[in-house]
Amino acid sequence: MRTVRLEGPSIRVSEDPNRVIGEFLEFALSLKNISGRPPAEEFAERFSPEGQGMSLPDVFMAYRPESPDDLPPESGEEALEALGREELWVLSRLQYGQGPESAIVEGPELRHLLQEALSQRGAASVS
Repeated sequence: MRTVRLEGPSIRVSEDPNRVIGEFLEFALSLKNISGRPPAEEFAERFSPEGQGMSLPDVFMAYRPESPDDLPPESGEEALEALGREELWVLSRLQYGQGPESAIVEGPELRHLLQEALSQRGAASVS
């Protein structure tokens, strides 16, 4: 399972070479600025197995793929085989003029990463 580390305002995640997961966590933690809801409540709703994920137009999106067409082209055979059997989430950073960069994370790990980021950000703000 990946690990989360707070580095100043940035969130670093192990096994995240393109920083897609780290940026996702940063955006997810900022949702409270849009909705005004506590992050734990927001995460429980948006990223539950039945959750709708999130979309920040032209910036980032996190969603549950339902068909092979919903998977990023670079996702590979392993993700295709897991589709429908496991709770997969696609995290995609959208970049104007470039193709999106994506990461695929299983639901339980995604919720673990969200909780870790929330805990570390909370601990940092208390210090």
